Amino acid sequence: MNRSLLLLDAFAAHPGDAVSRALSGVLEAASAGGLPRFAQWLGLPPDEFLCMLDTCFPGAAQSGWEPDAPQVEPAALPCEFDDLVRMLWFGRSAQADPRHALWAAHALACGCFGQGHLWQDMGLSGRHEVSALLSGTFLPVFSANTTNMKWKKFFYHRVCEELDLHPCPEPSCSGCDHYAECHGSEETVAIRFLPSA
Repeated sequence: MNRSLLLLDAFAAHPGDAVSRALSGVLEAASAGGLPRFAQWLGLPPDEFLCMLDTCFPGAAQSGWEPDAPQVEPAALPCEFDDLVRMLWFGRSAQADPRHALWAAHALACGCFGQGHLWQDMGLSGRHEVSALLSGTFLPVFSANTTNMKWKKFFYHRVCEELDLHPCPEPSCSGCDHYAECHGSEETVAIRFLPSA
């Protein structure tokens, strides 16, 4: 049983690291019911999930931390989940650790299935944390957002471009109070690169 998400944070191998923050944030949001059940496993197979847990939160599994929900079969994942993961994976930074990039891609894809802003659904403190994760681990994806589009919306548009899907389905955020603001016109801005810390 998932005894405490604070326990998971206490075991972080690299506290404050953007990837660790994303992973623990999504797991916390999923455990609290803010994300679908599959997000408690990050949409990963059990062996890969345990590898992530042992690598990023060593000792957590031995101390009793585990998802509350049973594993979801790959066929039961939302149809666009793999497309989101694939888009992020192929847009990873050249210097990014491949395993960490894979896990972070799964965390970001899981966050897209919440009802609010991506940073909120990932249990992060603001959009700047999503941007820091992307600029450090998925720089080509980060750099491609030249109109400052909201990240969740941008991910869907990028997937639709790659798959030549028109019209593009919108992400699951229609219940958000800021829907009109996020899905209005986009303005071109100069992108400032953030540190990858």
